[in-house]
Amino acid sequence: MLRSTPLLLCLVACGARTGSIQNIAEADPSARSVPSVDEFQIGPGDRISIKVWRHDDLSMDVTVAPDGTISYPLVGSLQVAGRTYNEIRQMLTTSISQWYTDPQVAVNILELQNQKVFIFGEVAKPSVLQLSSEMTILEALTLAGGINQYSRTSNVLLVRGGVEAPELYTVDVDSIFNRGAMDQMVSLQRGDIVVVPTKTITNAARFFREVSGVLAPFVAGSAVYRNAVTGGAQGTSSVLE
Repeated sequence: MLRSTPLLLCLVACGARTGSIQNIAEADPSARSVPSVDEFQIGPGDRISIKVWRHDDLSMDVTVAPDGTISYPLVGSLQVAGRTYNEIRQMLTTSISQWYTDPQVAVNILELQNQKVFIFGEVAKPSVLQLSSEMTILEALTLAGGINQYSRTSNVLLVRGGVEAPELYTVDVDSIFNRGAMDQMVSLQRGDIVVVPTKTITNAARFFREVSGVLAPFVAGSAVYRNAVTGGAQGTSSVLE
């Protein structure tokens, strides 16, 4: 990674050049809705309940280890991070079937500790928030202490998806406040990064320096980052202004 290149500036510049940063209202409606419970991906720290009918010795509550695994009788270590509870149930059913005929396995989520979103930029308290239920972008900004006097809320940046192929959207928070524009009201998902930019180019320079270091562990090495580094930083003002 090029230490001298502000990471977020590269992300925004790449989107400005390619036109890949679209307003959330122009995206598929599913981008604004909260995932259903069966779409939640389990991660380290999450607790799940495993029940096997007529086999109390195989029924237990387990916490996902920091390496993304659980330890389970007969089976040993199972990698469950990044899987839904339905996928975990299928894995367990297949594994237990080596010892028992047609096992009836149920998996339920007890506690989610890995559903985190990140709020940075011109907010009172840059924060890592835990999703325990549906959380809109307005609720997240409120939990981060609200926006400050330097903020430009007409183009709040939402970075979503894995590090190899992040999706970038802008959200016009101003229009939610002023017009009640529900097509801008996005529900946040696990791993979302919300960045509130600054009003002025001077503040933007300070903002990019501070935030890029924080975001680096989450998006460094991504395709967007690599393309931005090789392509330069032209066109940034079209996103910020």
